[in-house]
Amino acid sequence: MAYITFQPKDYFNTVLYTGNGSTNAITGVGFQPDWVWLKGRSYVDGHKAYDAVRGVAKDLTPNTTSAEGSTATGLTAFDSDGFTLGSWSNVNRSSDTHVSWNWKANVSGFIKYRRKYKYYIHFS
Repeated sequence: MAYITFQPKDYFNTVLYTGNGSTNAITGVGFQPDWVWLKGRSYVDGHKAYDAVRGVAKDLTPNTTSAEGSTATGLTAFDSDGFTLGSWSNVNRSSDTHVSWNWKANVSGFIKYRRKYKYYIHFS
């Protein structure tokens, strides 16, 4: 098996959280995410995805063909160990459980690349 100098957990992490319907700092990601995909677990609603390129007020709904949306009370900040949510029930419904899939994408280009073994992490 080839040796790699990075671990997948350094670039991807899943975090479960409970909504509070108010400002909610989600921590434990392990890095500042560049791409966050959110989904309710205890209720049915659209998935929401945010990335550092579009910014916090712009959301995608990857489980539909909807265009980019905009809300000021969804994901409000990308933090050093996670992200902060506003009061929007699509991503922070009070007392309900949610999941976040978080990627460190290094929006400036390649993160790691090793051509010989074809191990690379890239976000474009």
